[in-house]
Amino acid sequence: FKFKKLTAQEMLVFSTIYELEEKGIIVDYILLSERLKLSEISIRDYIRKLISKGIPLLKNKENNKKITLSISQDLKKIASLSTIVQLRKL
Repeated sequence: FKFKKLTAQEMLVFSTIYELEEKGIIVDYILLSERLKLSEISIRDYIRKLISKGIPLLKNKENNKKITLSISQDLKKIASLSTIVQLRKL
């Protein structure tokens, strides 16, 4: 139900993180901003909105500097990205 409340842009950010993680790529603000052609500030804002809407997105600080982003493993066990996309359409 939480995913139905996301805007198209928020869903794009979430699905991009999910897809990159599935490929074994470490995701950070810089990578997302390059992939989605958005500023890092916009990406940070979308991440904040996703977390505030209850989407299980994790922010991990590495070496007290770089923040990496990941999708909760619990969510990945329950639903694939294609399942989440299908549920949004219902």
